[in-house]
Amino acid sequence: MSSTYDEASTNSGEQPRPPTNAIIFTQNTTRNPISWNSALRQVNPNEVLHSVHLALHRALDPCTNGCGDACSWAVLNTPSSSAKPVELKELQTSASSSDEKLRTLVIPRPSELTYPPLGPKDTPEISVKLRFYGPHELVDRKAHVDEALKYVEQATGFKEINRFLIGFDGVRWAGGDEVCAQGQEEVDYLLKSGVWEHMSENPALKTIGVSDFSPLHLKTLLDNIPKDSRPRQPKVNQLNFERDLPEELVTLAKEGGVELQSHADNRVPYEGIEGLLKEFADRLPLPASFAQLRAKGEPAIDLLWVLKYTILLKDRGLVADKGFILSLSFRD
Repeated sequence: MSSTYDEASTNSGEQPRPPTNAIIFTQNTTRNPISWNSALRQVNPNEVLHSVHLALHRALDPCTNGCGDACSWAVLNTPSSSAKPVELKELQTSASSSDEKLRTLVIPRPSELTYPPLGPKDTPEISVKLRFYGPHELVDRKAHVDEALKYVEQATGFKEINRFLIGFDGVRWAGGDEVCAQGQEEVDYLLKSGVWEHMSENPALKTIGVSDFSPLHLKTLLDNIPKDSRPRQPKVNQLNFERDLPEELVTLAKEGGVELQSHADNRVPYEGIEGLLKEFADRLPLPASFAQLRAKGEPAIDLLWVLKYTILLKDRGLVADKGFILSLSFRD
């Protein structure tokens, strides 16, 4: 394993510039199961945080077999969210501090990402759920969709996605009329910002859907997207629901041709990710602002999006692989 800054930073003779953003890949979750002991579960039963913790240990822990440099990370110049995303392996390095460039800390190093082991006769299907975090005013969510899909391809080799779902941290309906309208502004944003239309026009996304939409949320989406229109209607609504689904939602989904599915995905608290980065701060090139803001008791990062991918061998009923990809920015 190895760690590196981009060539321009290391060859210019200048002090390497700290990262502005970070991308963290967690791979092989099904092949490297998390140890769910009771004590750990009581402290933090969050699958994403456990997966990130495990990925950081794998990338950053000292080797015990004489492999030399143990840290697997890279700081690369990457396009800003307003520019067209490119594959990590194709990134061009530049000493310029252009506004079109971000300095992205990638963990592990891109060259050490591995595709899932699939046989020649396997017929895999890949499902992806992308959940946005934080306010939308200062970011380009359409660019985030493209960026996330490119990272999925980098991690899995898949360009086509069988099922692509979108969600928001502010939209987590779990039943009860009292919260039916909570997060309605996020649904309005999905329509008015052009994000839904952008997803619909991507031929690589075979089926598109949403996550944790209440009857009101789903009705808003269906009412604003006529059947057989150019923006496709949602075909899936995933819900974290422990009770019987309300009849209103069942009827609405049936009439709209929406499949209702269950999930048990966790919300990802930025404090948890921030705490994990602090744990490995001596092995990562974090910006000085990270420690300074934490010392003041202020947030040091902004979580932008979290993506979960699952590769299913449907003919055998097996999950071949599962992983998470996280995108965050460091505060100044």
